[in-house]
Amino acid sequence: MNTVSAIQHYTADHAAAVREELLDLHDAVYEGSGDPLAARDAFAPFLDHWLAAENFACTAARTPDGTLVGYAYGAPLTSHTSWWDGVTPPLDTAATIENGARTFALSELLVDRGWRGTGTARRLHDALLHGRPESRVTLLTPIDHPKVVEVYQSWGYERVGECVPFVGAPRLVAMLRS
Repeated sequence: MNTVSAIQHYTADHAAAVREELLDLHDAVYEGSGDPLAARDAFAPFLDHWLAAENFACTAARTPDGTLVGYAYGAPLTSHTSWWDGVTPPLDTAATIENGARTFALSELLVDRGWRGTGTARRLHDALLHGRPESRVTLLTPIDHPKVVEVYQSWGYERVGECVPFVGAPRLVAMLRS
């Protein structure tokens, strides 16, 4: 049975030290996917963007021998966020007002293929959000992965719309949990 020894917590200062390890696991998980946005040179700028975000937080799951098998990260949405831009149907204006303390954006939740179905994703998710001061959490997930959408719904997220957040991105489901 696969066993995670502990979930580790990182801030931007600490996560930068494991940046390459995060990228290596991302590469391994998406190897052969054919997704042009999953290539290391395409994904690294996204990771770097989040590492630079104020109040960035990351959780990492490791085996007893220290092997990284999953991680989750994100940061609160700031007042100048474009997160809600282009979500259709458009959300009520009051729902999109951010101040850096209202909404935590879960940017990435990734688990090695061999560790799926072990509860590792849920442990990473819950550890990342435990004690967060924000009143709600948002995430974007590919529309063509309905099982992933269902998992998030079972964790209390509601589908609030769809979006294509930047040129070249796939259509994503915007989800929110209060």
